[in-house]
Amino acid sequence: MKIYKFLFIILVAQVSVFAQQKEHRFLKIVTTTTNQQLKLSSLDSLLQLTKNKKLADFAKYTEKYVALAIALKNYEKAIKVAINGCHTINIQLGQPQRALKLLRSVENYTSTTTNSYLLGGFYVKKGGIYFNLNQLEKALINYNISIRNYTSKDSIYKADAIFFSGQVHFELSHFLQAIKQYKLAANYYEKLGDKEYMYLTRESVISIYGVTGFEEKTIQERKLLIAKKLEENFTNGLGSNYYNQSLNYKKLGNTVEQKKHLLLALKYIQKENKTNHLLPIVYSQLSKFYTENDNIVRAKKYLDLASKQLKGRNKDSYTFLFYYKAKCYYLFKIKKYKQAQQLISELLSKERTSNRGDFIMEMNMLLSKTYEKLGDSRKAYTYHKIYSKTKDSLRNVTKLNALSYYQTLYEAELKEKEISKQKSAIVILAKKNEAKKRLLFFGTVGLILSALIMYLFVIRLRLTRKKKFKEDYAQKLLLSQEKDRQRISKDLHDGLGQSLLLIKNKVTASNIPEIETLLNNAIEEMRSISRVIHPFQLTGVGITKALENLIIKIDSNFNETYIFGDIENIDSKLTRNQEMHVYRIIQECLSNIMKHAKADSAKIELKLNETSISILLKDNGVGFDFSKKYKDLNSLGLKTIKDRVKLLQGTLKIDSTINQGSKFAIIIPLK
Repeated sequence: MKIYKFLFIILVAQVSVFAQQKEHRFLKIVTTTTNQQLKLSSLDSLLQLTKNKKLADFAKYTEKYVALAIALKNYEKAIKVAINGCHTINIQLGQPQRALKLLRSVENYTSTTTNSYLLGGFYVKKGGIYFNLNQLEKALINYNISIRNYTSKDSIYKADAIFFSGQVHFELSHFLQAIKQYKLAANYYEKLGDKEYMYLTRESVISIYGVTGFEEKTIQERKLLIAKKLEENFTNGLGSNYYNQSLNYKKLGNTVEQKKHLLLALKYIQKENKTNHLLPIVYSQLSKFYTENDNIVRAKKYLDLASKQLKGRNKDSYTFLFYYKAKCYYLFKIKKYKQAQQLISELLSKERTSNRGDFIMEMNMLLSKTYEKLGDSRKAYTYHKIYSKTKDSLRNVTKLNALSYYQTLYEAELKEKEISKQKSAIVILAKKNEAKKRLLFFGTVGLILSALIMYLFVIRLRLTRKKKFKEDYAQKLLLSQEKDRQRISKDLHDGLGQSLLLIKNKVTASNIPEIETLLNNAIEEMRSISRVIHPFQLTGVGITKALENLIIKIDSNFNETYIFGDIENIDSKLTRNQEMHVYRIIQECLSNIMKHAKADSAKIELKLNETSISILLKDNGVGFDFSKKYKDLNSLGLKTIKDRVKLLQGTLKIDSTINQGSKFAIIIPLK
């Protein structure tokens, strides 16, 4: 077993060394090359190597990539990489201002893209940064913009944006609007089968009970939520649920349940990758709990664990407040009052303008006790007064929140009742006037409808006749052309062909090889023209063999394009005229490929189905704009193909993109 562990360690070390070598190689290219595209590609490779591993390097490479992509006018790439790098800089490194600067560097170029995923994602990330900076109104504006930019194909991301906007409304004490957004997001998540976020929205609704002071109601609702998750064996987010439950038990003074739920939160958060950012917060809360309950050893253990988790993060981030608060309590408990006083004063100075009332209240209370221990009763009294004032203020806020919640509900109910009352009055008035207006209304409508129906009938009749005339004319024209071709072909073969053969016989007798060669070439060219004008093979060898010979003939005479195919036997499945149309359609398609496609290869597939024949011709050539080509008066080939398919009562689908080839898909029904 030890040997396997040793080998595994060696393997991991080798992989790490290999990764470092690759990173060094790409970094060298970035710093030395003058080829900007190569530099951009190397930066992309560096992003892949450092993502979720070397956060500081990943952030640095992200900024360089974005700047270079903008310089090269690759705006979509710049926007995409900026969005992807935001989470690392804003959350993992705790540098929201730096993340905001990165997004602002690409903001002017968002108008160059119609990609809804990028546009929505840009404003979601920007909203998240403003949320972390506690600029809630700006966060809400950006979340709303992202919701408008996302489309139906971005449903999961739109649901996230709606959920985030609900969080902002919650922070702004817009409780009913928050609930509305949470429920809307929950509907999205449920339809998308995303249980994790469906439960998260339920947790968010539950938290509204807590902020309005209904602690027992909050605990009861969350118990039901946790029980439902455990029943379904769905553990995602349980750590967060247990942590929030511990906070509510703390407010009720139930230390037994508080400790139990903190430890449960720790257990599940340690198992989850998505919520491990909560680890330093839970460690800090456990340290504070054990400090308050006289277990200094455990308090020190969890404080050190929190410190270790926070290593490398921005010390001004929200997460650090929990650690600093726990450290203040610990310093006070081990009688390092001067250190505690300095740290508390520093924290209060930074948080003076914030809206974190609970934190400010608690720190003022602890600072008052600290000054008391230091023998400064005047300052102890001053900070105790601030603590009492803040506490009363927070109680009033909770009461106001509850009052606001119920008042909003009450106003909403009144508004609904008023609307309902107005609707009832409108219905009564409408019924009173309905009998008077009904006869006039229906009489007028009847006359208008009759005139309209007559007008539409005449128009439709004209259009039908015009369409039928065009179809008949096209059919007669094509049939007339085929008859003329057949006649010309026969005249060439029987008249000019016979004359050339007689001349050949006489030349052969005179034994002049040069003239004989010229005559042979002329006879072969005449026969080739005759076959093109009218394929006699249709009556001789059948449609299937005729098509195969056509492909072979074109492929052998046209070296620029390799033409191949798979032709199934369709002999006797069509009438003689239908076979001619099928042959001409394929001949015209192949002719277009040879003349215009500039393709390396082209393929034809002809399949016989139970009720239809399907034809597929595709090439890898330069492609074309179908609508533009079809409107071109010189483009008779496409019109002829369409007319022949229509005569066969078939369907034609043309798929062509510039520089991406063309595809003709034809289905001909069998009668």
